[in-house]
Amino acid sequence: MSASLDMVQTAKEDRADETEPPTVSSDQAGRARVESPDPLRALQMVAAVVSRAPALGRALNAVLDRLLAIANADIGAIHLLDDAAGELCLAASRGLSEAFQVKECRIPVGVCLCGLSATLDEPLVVDDLATDRRLSRTACREECVGSWVGVPLRSRDRALGILTLYAGERGAFRTIDRRLLTTIGDQLGVAVENARWYAAMRESAVAEERAAIAAELHDGIAQSLAYLNVQTARVQDLLERGETAGVRQELAAIREAIRDTYQDVRQLLVDFRNAPKEGGEFASSLRTHLDAFGLSNAIKIELVGEEVLRDFSLLQQAEVFRMIQEALANVRKHAQASQVRVACGRTQATWEVRVEDDGRGCDAARFADPTGNHLGLTLLRERAARLGGTVRLTSAPGCGTTVVIGVPRGRDADEGGAP
Repeated sequence: MSASLDMVQTAKEDRADETEPPTVSSDQAGRARVESPDPLRALQMVAAVVSRAPALGRALNAVLDRLLAIANADIGAIHLLDDAAGELCLAASRGLSEAFQVKECRIPVGVCLCGLSATLDEPLVVDDLATDRRLSRTACREECVGSWVGVPLRSRDRALGILTLYAGERGAFRTIDRRLLTTIGDQLGVAVENARWYAAMRESAVAEERAAIAAELHDGIAQSLAYLNVQTARVQDLLERGETAGVRQELAAIREAIRDTYQDVRQLLVDFRNAPKEGGEFASSLRTHLDAFGLSNAIKIELVGEEVLRDFSLLQQAEVFRMIQEALANVRKHAQASQVRVACGRTQATWEVRVEDDGRGCDAARFADPTGNHLGLTLLRERAARLGGTVRLTSAPGCGTTVVIGVPRGRDADEGGAP
């Protein structure tokens, strides 16, 4: 399903409450008349709403609130293009009847005035909707509106949707500033395209994370279960031969494997629960995880240089967090350590995160081959590669182990971060 359909539901749930009251005066007959703001102020209002709104549906509804006052319109709607279906899907509306929303929730591209207007390069204005022969859908006639304007939403010469405004009076939009509407349509088009790009990036990141989790489950827990299957078959064979001493030995090994697998599952659940959330504080999420890890494994743990972490992007946060978790999992499984230190720092070209333990250490040369069958280090290298970074391991028997994660610093981070 395309992003357009998701936005239909978002639009129904999101309602803006930040509308700015229009200026009202009276005409010679004493009737209330709305004063439209100047074009620059109108553009500033639209840009501010689009940039501040946390969801596209909310932004579109808020923009409609502004535009109804700017254009002296009674009703407004925004449809977004579903490329796969070739239809315009209702994403936001103000003042439309329930029946109209149901009938006009999807409009084929090129059909009726809305479908036609979405394919144009400039706004289309109709002074008398009831007499326009291009009006082929009965829902608009039944809504009993006088005049209509359609503004295509475009970005980089691509049609993305349409903004429509309705007024009860005929000729209400005769003097409307079409250049202003075109600019607003272009702004909304860029906002829609950015929202779709962001949604696609999030979907890609989620897919990559699921693949990494699947690899961890397959190469960790799945291997343990396969081992247990082999061992239980061996136990059965020993029982049939009456070798009870061998059975007791195998059962002890099975109990140890079950205990280790159970700990892996519990730690995996903790890892998921403590992962950094969008809009959250990365250092706080990491500290919470480290505290929980230290408590559950009776290991003294320390975090230093955490101020560096505020410079990480959301993608860098997610990958570095998982790499730290994987390094700690190796400490829990193999190091027999009593203390762990997670130290964050900067070099001229990279951010560095060091995970140091005082455990029994290992022969680091065994892990130097990147093609070797070392699951934990392989996962670390794969995650680092997604960031264009590196992972180094230094260790020696009896001297503890240090995992150094290097993440390249981008230009924006260099210029915005502390030296």
